[in-house]
Amino acid sequence: MLTAYVDGACRVSNPGMCSCAFVLFDNGVNIAEDVRYLGPELHTNNYAEYQGLILLLEWLYVHNTRNVVIHSDSKLVVNQTLHNWECNGDLKPLMSKAYGLLVQGCHVLKHIKGHEGNLGNERADELCNAVLDIHKEEY
Repeated sequence: MLTAYVDGACRVSNPGMCSCAFVLFDNGVNIAEDVRYLGPELHTNNYAEYQGLILLLEWLYVHNTRNVVIHSDSKLVVNQTLHNWECNGDLKPLMSKAYGLLVQGCHVLKHIKGHEGNLGNERADELCNAVLDIHKEEY
């Protein structure tokens, strides 16, 4: 069973310097991960969380991988992408892209509490912070 965890991080302020990451597991074994620095432009934490989801969904699309259970610690991203909450403004194009890729890949998106000791969520958070550490001279 394929499961994934996505995350985004924002430092200094909100908006601030941001990063995003994903981790993909097959039956509990880490089989793929990726991280992106989203700077030097300033973005919001919600933007970073959406970018983490999109980074994963695009990776899954390119690798023709379907039916993944995806976990995010962002209630906003999960509920907007699943059309439970309204989405306006700058996040709407991100929500639309995420929704389209989610449906196309027959993926399932679920909310998970962050910083609760979940290995996948902790690893995605670690990746986000590591790339922000590399770029800390920019802020």
